[in-house]
Amino acid sequence: MELLFLILLFALIALLISNSNLKSRVTVLEQRLDGLIEPGNVEIDAGATGPQARREAAGAAATAEAPAMVAEPEQLAEAEQAVRSEPEAGGVLPEEPRETLGGLFERLVAGRLLIWLGGIALVLAAIFLIRYSIEIGLITPAARMVGAGLFGLVLLGTGEWARAGRLADDPRIAQALVGAGIAVLYATVYGSHVLYALLDSRTAFAGMAAVTAAALGLSLRHGVPTAVMGLVGGFLTPVLVGDPQASAAPLLAYLALLDIALFALAWRRGWTWLAAAATVLSFVWTFYVIADRSADDALLAGFFIAALALAAALVRPGAGRTLMLVQPLGLGLLQLAILVARTDLGAPAWGLFGALSLAAILLAALRREHWPAPAAALVFTLLLLGVKAGFGPDTLVREAAIGAGLLFGGAGLVLVRRAPAPMWTMVGTFGLAGPWLVLRCLRPDYLTQTQWGLLAAALALGPALLVWRQRQRASAEGPADLALLAAGAGFALLAGAAMRELADPDWLAAGWCAVALGLALAARRLGDLALGTVVVLAMVGAVARALWTVPEFSYVSIEALLGRPVLAGDLPDAMRTLSALAVPALLLAAIRFALPPLPMRAQRGVAVVAGAFAVAALYVWFKQAVGLTGGSDFVARGLWERTLITQVLFAAGWLLGTGWLRLPRLDPEGARHAGTLLTALAAARLLWLDIVLFNPVFSEQWVGAVPVLNLVSAQYLLGAGWLYLARRRAAARASTWPWFAAFLAVLIVGTALFVRQLYHGGILFPESLSAANEAYGYSLGFLIVSIGLIVAGVRAPDKALRLAGLVLLTATIVKVFVVDASALTGVLRILSFLVLGIALIGIGRLYGPILRAEREES
Repeated sequence: MELLFLILLFALIALLISNSNLKSRVTVLEQRLDGLIEPGNVEIDAGATGPQARREAAGAAATAEAPAMVAEPEQLAEAEQAVRSEPEAGGVLPEEPRETLGGLFERLVAGRLLIWLGGIALVLAAIFLIRYSIEIGLITPAARMVGAGLFGLVLLGTGEWARAGRLADDPRIAQALVGAGIAVLYATVYGSHVLYALLDSRTAFAGMAAVTAAALGLSLRHGVPTAVMGLVGGFLTPVLVGDPQASAAPLLAYLALLDIALFALAWRRGWTWLAAAATVLSFVWTFYVIADRSADDALLAGFFIAALALAAALVRPGAGRTLMLVQPLGLGLLQLAILVARTDLGAPAWGLFGALSLAAILLAALRREHWPAPAAALVFTLLLLGVKAGFGPDTLVREAAIGAGLLFGGAGLVLVRRAPAPMWTMVGTFGLAGPWLVLRCLRPDYLTQTQWGLLAAALALGPALLVWRQRQRASAEGPADLALLAAGAGFALLAGAAMRELADPDWLAAGWCAVALGLALAARRLGDLALGTVVVLAMVGAVARALWTVPEFSYVSIEALLGRPVLAGDLPDAMRTLSALAVPALLLAAIRFALPPLPMRAQRGVAVVAGAFAVAALYVWFKQAVGLTGGSDFVARGLWERTLITQVLFAAGWLLGTGWLRLPRLDPEGARHAGTLLTALAAARLLWLDIVLFNPVFSEQWVGAVPVLNLVSAQYLLGAGWLYLARRRAAARASTWPWFAAFLAVLIVGTALFVRQLYHGGILFPESLSAANEAYGYSLGFLIVSIGLIVAGVRAPDKALRLAGLVLLTATIVKVFVVDASALTGVLRILSFLVLGIALIGIGRLYGPILRAEREES
């Protein structure tokens, strides 16, 4: 009781202060209005003086000038503002002082919030008074409710008196009083029915309807603050005076009536924010019911949620977009998804969720603001399927998945021509693919593997139909259409899944390449880059699967780079090579020709991968046919096998690079790049395997017993020739020093091995010299090669070749004078220096005219 007395005392003091301030403002306004009245328009009684006379005269003048205008409190405030904005007598507007922080606080708190907080305090006072009377047993329940109702009516009457009487100049007082009265009357009727059973359901319904009608009418008269008071009081009533143990039916009925009143008021006055606030607050109550109440109450709340979401989605209370910003359909779908997630509700919950999802699809087809709702419904559906299938009881999961596929997949197929096409395409595509993926991953026991595959193949027809229905939009929407991207991704996903279930694992990579080829043909037909993107992703998956199918090929390749010989038994068999490498290579080549032009020359990358797969397949088949079987076999045929592979690569690269070999539908530029890649592969094999890792000097291998006509000449000297031709072929297009460096390295090593074979025969291992004059043979060999390089550089002409020969000659001379000469005596020393002198004179004679000609040209 003391708390109530303090609240009333503070409210009375605030009211007196506000009234004093208002009186002074009215006096100033009357004085300014006196200057606006012209004596010739209205006759004023000379004996009538004072504020009352001036108010009557001002009212008469306003009525004479505008008979149709009715003075409302809002209009009086506008008139006061207009008077304040009148210029001074001199015609210059006075400069308005800048508002301080204290002034802003005083204007917001004392000028606005106090009145509204006073109204809320009156409502709380009535509620606490009722509760206090209950606790001390002061009055009977009927008397309590009657007193509360009378208090609410007094508040309403006081508000009307304030609007029409002396307090009409500040409409907020009337608005706060009326809003408080509405809240008290709501609490009275609801408490009489739920707490004390003083009213039956029909009487309580009639009482709530009467209070709702009163709130609607009074809000139309008193404006926004009264509506806010009614909104707050209406939604707080169940919290303050409700019975937590009672059934949810009265609460939902009360919320329904309150929402009807608020929606009607929002429609009448164009207050979109009011409808949005009512929707959100109602969903807060329903969330409490579905999360904490029994199954029957939760199911009733589900019906209420569906009805509220549809009502909020259909109304158009005003020009603003506040109601659509809260997305009532999305909120309703979220709460119904929570309802379905409960373990004690089955088909009714799924039915409500499906019905609202169907409504969301239909509304999205009619109005733009509902476009996010179908996508949200699909996401919630897939999450529910995952939760039910993975963690909860699997009751109705199969039926729900079938229903989701029919609902969302059918909606996408039917509405794909409507805007926005990408959204409907994604809804249709993932509506078909999503449930299949969820159940296949979480509940594979529902069907056999073959049945899963057939189902995926049948579902893939849906995205294919979506691609076909979008064919007319492809060119109109630009080079890349998002709708085609979604449909193509769905088709690739389902078709790839069907391949995984139905095809042999060894042929899965080829199957995925076949899917990518079909999409590539569609992309070329439609000229769309989005489908091309899906093709590239599908190819990446196929390539990864192919490498996964033949893992031993990857392991052996790495081991070979580290120095371990590759044996035939280490590689996959011929059939797995066919399915995992050869057939995918052919399909990748077909995809390269079927794809439309992609950015960054992506087709070139496809061609490279196809060529790599083809080369790998041929390599494995060759190794299986004539490959090595063990250590002794490696000594006998290791270099021969590598020589054959390397020289075939060199020859193929030269044929493609020079244009002698033309592949169907391969442009000259592509052929040149393919030849360059093959030559580079052969050079890498020659440098790394035959010079660094398996050099016959370091690793025991048979090179051939016949001088000159042996594997050293075939592998090293012929390889040096291929590398020089590659340098000449690339001279006009790119930097040639890598080719030239590789050429010199192979030529020098090959020359050394050639000389060693003359002294050692077929086996060049071990490293030590076996003959005293072997060192002189190296000098003679390098001398011949250096002279040959110089002569060839002069005839070509090729300055780099001349310089290389000169550098090699210089190194040979140093070796002869420093190393060889010290070990020779007699006639051999004389002959060696004689031959060296003749060679140097001849080279100098050859070089002289060349250098003079270059100086003259420069």
